[in-house]
Amino acid sequence: MPQLTKRVTMIELFYDLVFAYMISQATSLIHHLSHGTVSPISFLIFAVVVIVFINSWMVQSVFTNRFGSSSWTDIAFYFVDMMILLYMTNSFGNTSSENMTTFFMAASLLSLTLLLQYLIVYFKADYQADKDIAKVFSGILLFRTLTLLIGGLSNAGWARLVAFLG
Repeated sequence: MPQLTKRVTMIELFYDLVFAYMISQATSLIHHLSHGTVSPISFLIFAVVVIVFINSWMVQSVFTNRFGSSSWTDIAFYFVDMMILLYMTNSFGNTSSENMTTFFMAASLLSLTLLLQYLIVYFKADYQADKDIAKVFSGILLFRTLTLLIGGLSNAGWARLVAFLG
């Protein structure tokens, strides 16, 4: 059976460029040194931000490589996700865990859009293997969306902990 290859579209490349910009902006979280060292809370916030960004990029990449079809729906989701990502980039200027509410809300919205993409695939898929993959990713994204939403809706310490663990 011949192996089919997918061409990389310009929208995918632009999406990757937005992520590269985001990672470069995230480094500003550990740019400010206190007595020559990075504070543990600043490093933890940096780690969470980078993990959320890279995880979101990987989930989108899996979707694009497995199910992406360069349809208008896919393109619309790409643009919505890029707007959310750019908003997220500007939401973590402070290295205090008390000021992560905006970031958690935007990250939960990003997770929700990724969840919607996988749910669309689940209901449209013809093959059981595609349904199974979409179901697993949907479950993971639902959990992540809810935990980040809890952190975004409540400014309590326990809610931020739930968001960090999610």
